[in-house]
Amino acid sequence: MSRIELDPGKPEPSADTGKPPVQTEGGQPGADAHPSEPASPGGDQTPAGDSPSDADQTKGGGNADGQQTGDQPSEGHDEGGSPPPPADEGPSDATLIAVGDVMMHAPQLPGAYDARTKTYNFKPFFAQVKPILEQGDWTLANLETPIAGKPLGLSGYPRFNAPPELADALKYAGFTTVTNANNHAMDRGAQGIAMTLAKLQALGFDTKGTARSKAEADKLTIVTHNGISMGLLAYTYGTNGIPLPKEQPYAVSLIDEQAMIRDIGRLKAAGADFVTVCLHFGTEYQTMPNDAQKQLARALVAAGADIIAGSHPHVVQPYEFAEVTNPDGSVRKGLIIYSMGNFISNQRGNTKDYGVIYKVRIHKEHGLATIGGVATIPTWVHRTTVKGVSRYAVVPVADVLAAKSLPDLTAADYATLKSTYAQVSKRIASMHSVPVQLQAAP
Repeated sequence: MSRIELDPGKPEPSADTGKPPVQTEGGQPGADAHPSEPASPGGDQTPAGDSPSDADQTKGGGNADGQQTGDQPSEGHDEGGSPPPPADEGPSDATLIAVGDVMMHAPQLPGAYDARTKTYNFKPFFAQVKPILEQGDWTLANLETPIAGKPLGLSGYPRFNAPPELADALKYAGFTTVTNANNHAMDRGAQGIAMTLAKLQALGFDTKGTARSKAEADKLTIVTHNGISMGLLAYTYGTNGIPLPKEQPYAVSLIDEQAMIRDIGRLKAAGADFVTVCLHFGTEYQTMPNDAQKQLARALVAAGADIIAGSHPHVVQPYEFAEVTNPDGSVRKGLIIYSMGNFISNQRGNTKDYGVIYKVRIHKEHGLATIGGVATIPTWVHRTTVKGVSRYAVVPVADVLAAKSLPDLTAADYATLKSTYAQVSKRIASMHSVPVQLQAAP
């Protein structure tokens, strides 16, 4: 694996039980342990003022100013951003795994706290999906909370700040890549961003979506596995009304369609075989993408993006394929995931406790990378509560149903789990059978 950073200039229905709550389709929010967050307008919101184009940022191993201190550019890329002529080294394959929102509501904290060591251990959250996550060459999550810890005050909704041990748990689980361009990125201001990135990058994560310096914001992120290079971008519709610092307008990458298209082009010009764009967009608790989501995601794919990985609605939305016809008549395949739902949170009801793991095969042959098979693995947040203390585990639903592996669930609970699994699976697949036809952008 090589990492490349180029500077182009050089209240809930089952509050005290882990049993599956009764779910209903239709996108109406259920009662949460905390008030529901304000709904975003759905991806078509234009941020006020100048919108920084998250052209790039440093990756794991960078220092506090975003300068590279770890792996040096390799795989044929140079510091000027000009890729070498493609070399045919034979066919190769790699796997991208992606999940949705990693959240930390206040009730998630007590059960993970060790009073003896005065530390938190969130690794049990992910133990049952770790074998799946470890199969990815790139394994990606959206971290929807700062992890600045006690120095900035731990809190849940509405302004989150989690213990830094959450990053250790993500590393343990098999994640390699963390994006944090989302509406909670500014919950602890620029200092929270700096402390979050410092922790993530100290653990070797590739990061995207926030930056501590202009230099960090202007670096291309390209990560290579098995001879296949993925360019990574991440943006959010906004930051819940918290303004970006006047002296740091680059702190969080905001959605700006034209700037994003330019960023995609820069990654392609620098040698990325495929580009993944993480978008925090859509309307919360809506189970289908709105028109603004579809317009934006499809425009980015037409402009050269290969995979759109969506988050923010806190419920799973469908995915679709796109077929992009190039000027020469060739056709390129794109994948648009509108929302991967909540991966881990305390939200319950109306499928807010369900997410999905995407497993995407990338194939490269004769210098061209293409999207191969796409597997979807629905997940559920199993929560058990004893004497007011809750414990959480993300579980693959199909495996749980096959093995009846959760002893606290009754036959009726399993029936509800099975029914909701079918509902969520049907929703995930509801848009993928007929690819949307697009013309490549000029």
